[in-house]
Amino acid sequence: MRMSLRIIAIVLGFFAISADSQCDAADPRKPGPYTVGVRTEVFVDDQRECAITGKPRTLVTEIWYPADQGSEKQPLNKFSDFWGTPAGVAAGKIVIGRFGGQFDKVEETFKNIAHRNAKIDAGSFPLLVFSHGNGGFRHQNTYQAEYLASHGYIVAAADHTGNAATTILPGQIVPYSLDTREPERRDDRPHDVSFLITHLSELSASGDHWLRDRIADGQIGAFGHSFGGFTVCRAAELDPRIKAIIPMTLTDALRDMPENNDCKIPLLLILGDTDRTVGEGGNNRSIAYFEKAADPKYLLNFKNAGHYTFTEMTQINTNWGDGIGIEKGKDGSPDLTFSDALEDQRITNEYSVAFFDTFLKDSAAARKFLDQNHYPQEVDYRRD
Repeated sequence: MRMSLRIIAIVLGFFAISADSQCDAADPRKPGPYTVGVRTEVFVDDQRECAITGKPRTLVTEIWYPADQGSEKQPLNKFSDFWGTPAGVAAGKIVIGRFGGQFDKVEETFKNIAHRNAKIDAGSFPLLVFSHGNGGFRHQNTYQAEYLASHGYIVAAADHTGNAATTILPGQIVPYSLDTREPERRDDRPHDVSFLITHLSELSASGDHWLRDRIADGQIGAFGHSFGGFTVCRAAELDPRIKAIIPMTLTDALRDMPENNDCKIPLLLILGDTDRTVGEGGNNRSIAYFEKAADPKYLLNFKNAGHYTFTEMTQINTNWGDGIGIEKGKDGSPDLTFSDALEDQRITNEYSVAFFDTFLKDSAAARKFLDQNHYPQEVDYRRD
C-alpha cells in the first residue's frame, strides 16, 4: 500500500500519502509534515444551562488542524485574532495587562505558525481536546496545539466560560471571577470536554461543516494544564471515548477526585519540579496519582521548571516567574533562575506527539521514542 502510494505521488507529482502513513513516518523531534490552520468557532450545548449567563452553555472554541497544501499562502494568525471583536481586543488588553504584559507588544512579537481560516487537508485525523488552567484561556498553549496539528491532529480548545480569564461570547463578555462556583466549575469543565467530543464528532459525521469526514473514529485524546490537567483526568474517568491523556502541572483539585479515580488509560504526566503554584505538596499528590494509574504510564518531571513553563506566558511576560525567567526573593534580589522554558516546551512537544502517536495511531516508531529519556540533563523520566 505504501509503495503504491509513493509511486502515485511520483507519477502525478503531488503527495498522495495517507494521513496515517505521513504521521507514522514523521519524527517527533521535528515539526510535522502538515501546514497548520486555525479557526474560531462558537458551540452551544442546548442540554446544559450555564449558571453564569443563565443561557445554554456556550463555548468559544479554537481549532487547530492540518491544512491543505497551498494554505501557507493564507495570512498567518495574529494574537488579536484570538480575541475577535474590538470589544474582545479591549478585554484582552485588560487581561494581558493583569499578567504584566502589553497587548500591543505581544501582537507585534507573537510567534505562531497557523494560518487563519485555511482549508483543512483531506483525510481523517485523531481529535485532541485541550483544557486551559484556572483563569487561563483557550490559546494559552498555542505552541503545543500547533505542533500536534502539524503532526496530523485536530486540536480543539474552549474557553471554560466563567473560569477563563475572560470569555468573548456573542453579545456578551464574561470575565473571570474568584467567586465563580467552585463545585460547579469542577463539574462544568469535564462536561465541556465531553460536549466538544460529541459535537465535533457530529459535525464530522454529517452536514456540510468544514470538519465533515475529518475526525477519525475512536482516536480521541485530551491534554490540559493546571486545572485543565485535573479536568482531563476527570473527563477520562467519565468519558470512555477518551483513549489517552496528558495532564500538566496538576492542581490540588486532585484531592476532590473520587477515591476510585485511578487512571485506567495511557497517561503521560508532566510536572515542573520547582512549581511554585502547586508546591511540593501538589507535585507529590500528582505523583501519587501517577503511582495509582494503570500501565502504560509515563512521567516527565522537568528540572528547575515551574507552573507556567508550559504556557504562552513565555510570550506575554518574560519576567513572570514560576517557570518564566528569574524569580526574585522578598528583598528583590534574584532568588531562582528557571530552566529555559522554550527548550522545555520543545521537549514537551516531542513527547506529546510520541505519546499520542503511540496510543492513538499505534506507531511503533513513536513507541520506541517514548521508551527512552532523550534529555536526562533536563528531565527525570519514568515509564511503567
